[in-house]
Amino acid sequence: MTHRVEDALGLDPGQHKLLESYCGSRLPVAIALYEHQQERRVRLEFVCGPEVELAQDVEELLFRAYTLSRQIHLTFESGRDRALCLQMTYGVIAGIFRELDRAAVTGRESCTRMKYLENACKRTEAYFARASQRRAQLRYLGGMLGGLTVVAGVGALLSVGLDTLPDIDDQAPMFLASLIAGGMGAVLSVLFGMTSGKLKLHTLFANAESGMGPLVAAGALRPLLGGLSGIVAYVLLQAAIVPIDVPEGASGTNFVIALALVAGFSERWARGVLAGTEERLSAPAPAAAPTPKIS
Repeated sequence: MTHRVEDALGLDPGQHKLLESYCGSRLPVAIALYEHQQERRVRLEFVCGPEVELAQDVEELLFRAYTLSRQIHLTFESGRDRALCLQMTYGVIAGIFRELDRAAVTGRESCTRMKYLENACKRTEAYFARASQRRAQLRYLGGMLGGLTVVAGVGALLSVGLDTLPDIDDQAPMFLASLIAGGMGAVLSVLFGMTSGKLKLHTLFANAESGMGPLVAAGALRPLLGGLSGIVAYVLLQAAIVPIDVPEGASGTNFVIALALVAGFSERWARGVLAGTEERLSAPAPAAAPTPKIS
């Protein structure tokens, strides 16, 4: 068996700068954490010979660490999060190989530090999940800002079309204000979630299973949903379907904008308003009082 990590993994010393490495003394195992000179990013490679006998718990932990290393490689193109996640994964796999080597030397049949390595793998998975969420949230926020810009542009065009409708040609400014206020309410909701740590994007959006396109598109749709909610609130007020008294003058304008902001901020509140409106519209009309007979 070779005692050079480069030979065991087939690495070219001229193209790879080793950061950390381990090569088994008794078993054909090797692992290397290195920086690829052309790609300018950290990579992790390891090999475990087929003749190495692994207990079930050791094999399962090694597979978990391997799967995590592939997810890290596909999720983070470069940067600190990639380097740190791979560093932590290297510690887990290298620890497994060291324990296997010690067991081969001493003749033990089990690895004594498996519990510690399992906890280390859990910490690595937890950090990867947090880093993936941060990356996804930044892309989601970028999509939201782009979506808000599109909503404002489309709203301006729609408000021009409202000028051609009879009896409501003077409502175009409020229509546009409600649309933008609803979109801003949606952005505000996401910002509150990010700063409080309560915003959790779906796992499919956070890791390598989804690229940048779907994530940015999902973020762009959020202001659109908020803007539509703001318009719905405005239209229901103007149609007098929602039993709310709107103040006159500037107070009334601010009231409508505030309501559109709330509608974009809280999807639950907007759904509640729509559900209540549906119940009122579908309720049977009260029966007319019978006409008294005159004898």
